[in-house]
Amino acid sequence: MLRILAVKDVDHAAGSRFSRGPETFVVLKVEDAIKARTKATRTDRWQDESFNIDIDKANEIELTVYDKSGDRPTPIGMLWVRISDIAEEMRRKKIESEFNASGWVSADKMEDGSTPGRPDTAGPAGSPRAAVFPGQPGASAPGGAPGPAGGAGPVMIDSWFALEPVGRIQLSLGFAKQLKDRRPFDIGLNRQGAVRQKKEEVHEKQGHKFVTQQFYNIMRCALCGDFLKYAAGMQCADCKYTCHRKCYPKVVTKCISKANYETDPDEEKINHRIPHRFEGFSNLSANWCCHCGYLLPFGRKSAKRCSGLSGRTLRTGGPTQAPTDNAALAYPQKPTESPYGAPQRQPSAEAVSAATNSYIPPQSPAAAQRQHMPPRTSSSSSPAAAAAAVATGLRSPQLQQPQQPQVDTGRPVQPQPPTHAHYDPAVYASYQQGIPPPQAMQPVASPYGMPQQQPMQVVPQQMAVKEEIPPQQPTIRIGLDHFNFLAVLGKGNFGKVMLAETKSTKKLYAIKVLKKEFIIENDEVESTKSEKRVFLIANKERHPFLLNLHACFQTETRVYFVMEYISGGDLMLHIQRGQFGLKRAQFYASEVLLALKYFHENGVIYRDLKLDNILLTLDGHIKIADYGLCKENMWYGATTSTFCGTPEFMAPEILLDKKYGRAVDWWAFGVLIYQMLLQQSPFRGEDEDEIYDAILADEPLYPIHMPRDSVSILQKLLTREPELRLGSGPTDAQEVMSHAFFRNVNWDDIYHKRVPPPFMPTITSPTDTSNFDQEFTSVTPVLTPVQSVLSQAMQEEFRGFSYTADFA
Repeated sequence: MLRILAVKDVDHAAGSRFSRGPETFVVLKVEDAIKARTKATRTDRWQDESFNIDIDKANEIELTVYDKSGDRPTPIGMLWVRISDIAEEMRRKKIESEFNASGWVSADKMEDGSTPGRPDTAGPAGSPRAAVFPGQPGASAPGGAPGPAGGAGPVMIDSWFALEPVGRIQLSLGFAKQLKDRRPFDIGLNRQGAVRQKKEEVHEKQGHKFVTQQFYNIMRCALCGDFLKYAAGMQCADCKYTCHRKCYPKVVTKCISKANYETDPDEEKINHRIPHRFEGFSNLSANWCCHCGYLLPFGRKSAKRCSGLSGRTLRTGGPTQAPTDNAALAYPQKPTESPYGAPQRQPSAEAVSAATNSYIPPQSPAAAQRQHMPPRTSSSSSPAAAAAAVATGLRSPQLQQPQQPQVDTGRPVQPQPPTHAHYDPAVYASYQQGIPPPQAMQPVASPYGMPQQQPMQVVPQQMAVKEEIPPQQPTIRIGLDHFNFLAVLGKGNFGKVMLAETKSTKKLYAIKVLKKEFIIENDEVESTKSEKRVFLIANKERHPFLLNLHACFQTETRVYFVMEYISGGDLMLHIQRGQFGLKRAQFYASEVLLALKYFHENGVIYRDLKLDNILLTLDGHIKIADYGLCKENMWYGATTSTFCGTPEFMAPEILLDKKYGRAVDWWAFGVLIYQMLLQQSPFRGEDEDEIYDAILADEPLYPIHMPRDSVSILQKLLTREPELRLGSGPTDAQEVMSHAFFRNVNWDDIYHKRVPPPFMPTITSPTDTSNFDQEFTSVTPVLTPVQSVLSQAMQEEFRGFSYTADFA
């Protein structure tokens, strides 16, 4: 809506001496298309000139003031207004109108002493006395609305705007978005689904991982040297090598990132591997980096240049440096020549083995002693290997020295044969005396002298301990026919969660069901495997505040996570029923903090902390669920860049597409505490864009009577600079645990559940689902038929997914 009221201080067009003043009117354009025109006036004022205009995919509106002093109108003033600025200003005014009459202020004003918060007077965590904020405008009475009271009328922008070249115009502006999923601005807390950036299509070439990238700078192709037209090209996600879309198939230089530097065998490396000789030089003209394609900075010694034949230039401080001089690639190749160069002829593995076995070099006694030592257990950095170790109850080889098994058999333990690069029968003979291996396991002589070492390494050890180990019970293979589905507990972007009971024992479980077809189409195979590995991390110590996994299995069309069933519902349901007091919020925050601490100590960031994902057990304690957005190997200093999370809980560094670390969990933890204390979000909006703008620009507001320790921890957790945020240091959770907000918390008692819970949910029967959303529980619990058939290659993606916990 636009209402034009008046113009002022404009230079009207000159008329004849005896003529009346010129007639003035205003024309409104949207993207150069005329949408409205006012009536002409001689008083520079208009009455009832209001326009309702539909705008679709437009950036700005244009207002032109005309004087009609002859046959043709003369423009005397112009104004351009960006639609995004109108929407942002309206959002700010809407917030101001709600908070002005409520007495809510920012933390800075509380620190100034103008409206000091009262000190915390709460007792130990979990005490029955629940502190509330007396006189707090946001405190909701039973059935009342949370938060400050706001006006019900529409928000309008009424102001004078400067015209070009001179003058002003008075406008009244309103802007209403046509949204499919509009969120009422003052409704309080509600459920929101998580978002995840869709993975880009990756084109692999010479170890590079090329993805389509849109650039907003003048870029130059690192292969052909031409500029990138239309600002689109291909860039390696690892080393930032940049080129045209048409050029990336021709790239012959391998990726120089650490992840790919030594992955290719020698025969795959190109012949042109002449080391660069980079020297600093003063850049006084327009030059571009030969690797990433960006414009080089100007100044003395601001970049590097190869002093060899190529004279290639490189940005200083960049992520990588080209290790070889590829100037020879500019010369034409012979028609029969491979772009990778002719590889050197390598002898076959059989020839190497035969030659090695035929010659045994002399060894010193020390060397021989080292050779006969038992092998060290090799460590693996693979997350899958670590998860497998957790599943089998093994400790990480990096934390525990390998030991020989000690078995009390009444006789000396048979020594283990050494692991050699080459087989020597004389050495193995001393280890096999007294315990002849079974005939079926004897190695077959190889015509090339290559022994089958694996049976020779394993059999003596197995024979030594076989008599003392009782036979293991056969593992029960859990499948779909073991369960009866009773109800639907929830649905999400990636599947649904159903309540099920076992047919034999009638135990209740929550089963998360995901379609394989959906997982493959959305490139979520690795994410699904990662979720399972995070479950195994939670299972490792049976953490009291993390949801545990009992089993995984799969069918032809789906995968299933069999999890423990928590019947008390989630915190979102309970906070919608009534506001939490200070002690109740502090109790839940303490348990969530210990769960995040455990995740971070195991290199996992959670990234989806919210009330919806915190379940409440019947004994009043919490369990964090839904590990779908967790990220592994995120130790202190490690970063990632995936855009994911729930909009109201996303940290500013995620929204700004910056690299981020585990500090994003502490930002979400601050939003969580704010919601539990005040029953509303610190950053609100009618859609995701408004919420993102609020996170980046707005300051959270607090009731004037809110305890200062509560304000302090929220202020420190909701710090936009991640390096200054509470919990971002190397001590991680200890920083948060040491804050005055938790001064009365005994963390050992919290961990061992010795603190009485402030609230305990109730159910009428074990299968009662009244603590879950009726929108889901009213749905019939059936698995919809899947018509598509997956290929064998697709099924191979899920190999090794099945799992059964030791305690299941």
